[in-house]
Amino acid sequence: MKLLIRLTITTLLIVFLAGVAVQADVISQQSNAQQQEPAQKPPVKQEPAEEKIPPAAPNALFPALVARVNGKAILGRDLEQRIREELLSIGSPEWKNLREDYRQELVSRQMTSLVGSELLYQHASALPIKATDAEVQAEFDQVMKGAGSDAALNMELASRGMERADLRKELEKTLVVQKFIRDNIDKKITVTPAEMSEYYSKNTEEFRHPDVIRTSHILISIPQKATPEQEAAARQRAEAILVRVRKGEDFAKLARENSMDASASGGGDIGFVEKGQLDPAYENAAWSMTIGQTSGLIRTSFGYHIIKVADKKKAGVASLEEAKEELTAFLIDRKRSAELDKLIKELRSKAQISILIPTGGNPGS
Repeated sequence: MKLLIRLTITTLLIVFLAGVAVQADVISQQSNAQQQEPAQKPPVKQEPAEEKIPPAAPNALFPALVARVNGKAILGRDLEQRIREELLSIGSPEWKNLREDYRQELVSRQMTSLVGSELLYQHASALPIKATDAEVQAEFDQVMKGAGSDAALNMELASRGMERADLRKELEKTLVVQKFIRDNIDKKITVTPAEMSEYYSKNTEEFRHPDVIRTSHILISIPQKATPEQEAAARQRAEAILVRVRKGEDFAKLARENSMDASASGGGDIGFVEKGQLDPAYENAAWSMTIGQTSGLIRTSFGYHIIKVADKKKAGVASLEEAKEELTAFLIDRKRSAELDKLIKELRSKAQISILIPTGGNPGS
């Protein structure tokens, strides 16, 4: 994708994908797990015998336990959830209908990601870095807001074989790793004007772009297969926010406080996007508006949006000044990824990792 329209990678995404560069090592770990010589690894305290591994659902793709990282369990439900989230972008095809080599790729990539995430969490916790109860509660409240209701959240968790305590633990782990990255990696990363100029001059064609538009939005999401009551409640909430927008309240502040989209933390900004990349209803509305204009309610497959157009650019090559924000984010992300990759390789070299399922074929068979 052209650099100008590239969305900034969030810290959480970096955490989850940081281990991709060492994907091949997961396969070799799996195939050699039974031949590992304990003398080559430092002694690791295994989980106590009473550790509870929640049973796999009857229709689960994977067994309850798929790996251990220094004795800590990696659950099949977490692997399946990551895979399903990745498949969502291509229409959520049935697992059995995927090519075997693609299944192998998905399992291997997401297993690597899970292992890398766990290694980072263990490393950060040992420093020690903690997430407070208040911080976890704030994140939980955001998830609750996105779900729309207690019942909807309970149904979503049940579909993943999780309870609220499991969700809180996952949120705590994410916060701990985010803090580690912020304080131990991001604070050491700088991007100089000379670096930006050098990258721009060597990669000018990356800044060529078609017609692009930059928008912010406030999303009130609606569950799939929503009941009429859920639809009505979502619309009513969106209408109330729209009234506040039209009264002149700060759009970014309203997005941060109300939007049920990952862009909420950035005031609803989703960056520059070319035609054909957004939901058709969202895109048609955005391109019909002028810069600075705010829409009414726009219904998409995700829910109700209120859209604000920040900028439009005709096809061409962005200048260095125009691309400065996106280029800075890109170079920071690249340096962060390199640092995380190096750290995870180091942690893996000292870790005891056992992959307990094949990384290809149909693990549910």
